Amino acid sequence: MELKESPRVQTLSQVVHQQQPQPAKYDDAEDEEGDDFETAISATGYGFFHYWLLVIGGFANASDAIEILCVSILLPAAQCDLNMTTSDKGWLSSIVFFGMMAGGYIWGCLGDIYGRRNVLIVSLLVNALAGILSSFAQSFPLFLFFRFTSGLGVGGSIPLVWAYISEFQPANKRGGALSVIAAFWMVGNILVAVFAVAIIPYDIGFVSPSFSYNSWRIFLTVCALPAFITAILMLWLPESPMYLLLRGRHDETIAVLQEIFAQNKRMPPTKYPIVLINPSGLRVQATINQGFWKSFKKAFSLTFHQTNALFGRSLLRITVIMLLINFAIQFGYYGLWLWFPELFNRLEQFYNDHPDDRVSVCKLTNFQGNNTIEQSPCESNEPAVDPKALLNTLITAVAPLPTNLWTIFYMDSLGRKFFLVFSMVLSGCAAFGVYFVKTATDNLILGCVFGAVSTMGFNALDCLGAELFPTHLRSTALAVTLLAARIGAILGNVVFGYLVDVYCAIPLFMVAFLLIGGGLLGLLLPNMTRKSLT
Repeated sequence: MELKESPRVQTLSQVVHQQQPQPAKYDDAEDEEGDDFETAISATGYGFFHYWLLVIGGFANASDAIEILCVSILLPAAQCDLNMTTSDKGWLSSIVFFGMMAGGYIWGCLGDIYGRRNVLIVSLLVNALAGILSSFAQSFPLFLFFRFTSGLGVGGSIPLVWAYISEFQPANKRGGALSVIAAFWMVGNILVAVFAVAIIPYDIGFVSPSFSYNSWRIFLTVCALPAFITAILMLWLPESPMYLLLRGRHDETIAVLQEIFAQNKRMPPTKYPIVLINPSGLRVQATINQGFWKSFKKAFSLTFHQTNALFGRSLLRITVIMLLINFAIQFGYYGLWLWFPELFNRLEQFYNDHPDDRVSVCKLTNFQGNNTIEQSPCESNEPAVDPKALLNTLITAVAPLPTNLWTIFYMDSLGRKFFLVFSMVLSGCAAFGVYFVKTATDNLILGCVFGAVSTMGFNALDCLGAELFPTHLRSTALAVTLLAARIGAILGNVVFGYLVDVYCAIPLFMVAFLLIGGGLLGLLLPNMTRKSLT
């Protein structure tokens, strides 16, 4: 019997010489010819679609920043309504990270199983709905619950945004694109500070003996809107083509790439030159489609399987280093950054009463803690929030603009490791310097420096987190490494909450040590600049 040679589909170079290539057969990727994914995504060009994608992905990241920072800003305004002590404030600032810790792991793993886009939309909606409901909570326990639920949504959207956006980028554009997404964290910080300045100091809303919906509650509702709007806009975006290819959905992958090509090049989708993609470097997996209950059990099993794969021999070293760095940077950043609005407010109130005094932040917190001054706003008619303190928060939110621009334009030339190490070491030195600050102006300057240099480290770490792990584990890896980050953020907030009124030198020196140590660990990571994700 004569064996016939099966037809093969042309690569991009072969398409130039023949007008009608054979239809693709996608039975065995290893035996088929075809262009790799990097060639396929580069052939779509870089234009309108990618810029619109960065705007939507950026606002998804900004909405997470808003939900995290809004609580620290409203602490002085809400302390009387919710009867909060300083330790309560520490737990309230931390509770969102408990939610993020659980949500990031669950949503991140589901993103590797069911797709980035759909799971990201759901997590954004959870974030928005819980944020709105928290504004109506009249008791501290209920408020704490809704902020935890909001954290569940935030924790899911963060790893999924990075996995989703990175998989649309060609290698030579990825560092800059992810730096743009990271820069939107600053946009979120600016927006939440603007919302605070425009809403919190004013007597708006209504108050009754049984129900209150005053200015800081309106502020919370407004802060939830960016996540909701972003989720709606994402309905018009496609699923990640790399994820579709990973699931063996080759025709859908080509369809998405054709649409990207059409939007970027302003040409018909049929002009897209690639008809077959060889998923070399990708572990093609079947799509789960066995009914709800069987799919749920399968997803549950895959979640643990994919987590275990991160600690296998080939990935163990990278996973452990990324866990340690994520813990260090978020303990330092959130442990100090989320307390800057509180420290600003205390300094402004102190200098309003003692304009000729000069005290350090640590001496001021000791004085307040020993004399229970923190309860005085509830016992007087003085406003709980100094408007100048909110303005200082806005200034510190704008401060990272130059460093964000630096990372956008130079992340692909100077490299991720340079920005990571440089940023974390400088951040540690800035945290150490807080101990010696004696004026509100000096504290503001140091806060701006701390926020600006920390931004570079986060941008670099976000790029590395999306690049160091294989595609079939990318979302899970981001979720697991961010799990360590959430633990660091929680401990940082709790440590500051308990010690800032006792002896604040301890948490300040802990922050400095962890940031410098974590930065030096970055030297052990491989360089992924301009390398293919596969």
